[in-house]
Amino acid sequence: MGKRNARDEEERIVDAAFRLYAEQGFDVPLAKIARSARTSPAALIRSVGGKKALLDRVFKRLFAGRWKPEWDALLVDRTLTLEARLARFYVEYRGNIERSGARLWTRAGLLGLHKKGDFSGTLAKRILEPIIRELRHEAGLAGSAALPVTGREIELAQVLHGAIAFPHTRSHVFDMTVHGSLEELVPMMVRVWLPGAREEIRRLTAR
Repeated sequence: MGKRNARDEEERIVDAAFRLYAEQGFDVPLAKIARSARTSPAALIRSVGGKKALLDRVFKRLFAGRWKPEWDALLVDRTLTLEARLARFYVEYRGNIERSGARLWTRAGLLGLHKKGDFSGTLAKRILEPIIRELRHEAGLAGSAALPVTGREIELAQVLHGAIAFPHTRSHVFDMTVHGSLEELVPMMVRVWLPGAREEIRRLTAR
């Protein structure tokens, strides 16, 4: 088997595992994953290793494969209003998560696997802390720029982050109806959150 064919088979295996683990849980037999990937259990093991190695590949895709480098610049681009940046970022960020990813995300969380690779720390540094620093700027708190972001401020950013995540959970995990598209709902949530968040960040900074 050539290198390209080997890579293709490896990707098929990871794709099959991602989908089956999302829909059926982490006890899916390797033989079933191999059948779905149109290969044999022996070839699966040769390609990606055993179950632990396959899970590592699936979680790497789940936790690290979703981020687009341009989002780092978008969140701090002050040529756009904070409202516009947040709306655009979250439409793109949540739009990058399909049904299997959302379901696998929930299963992984129930098993405590979100701690793998310090996901919570990465979430704070990549999304929540930049949002708070830009919110401080928006609120006119120029003197707070050098101050570290506090736990309370992280929770303030999580109010928005969690609200925007919940429609996906309702749709992809609970199979419930969501009344509107991301392009409609995300800007609405940002508009509702931002005025109160400005006032709260001023209150938190004044303490």
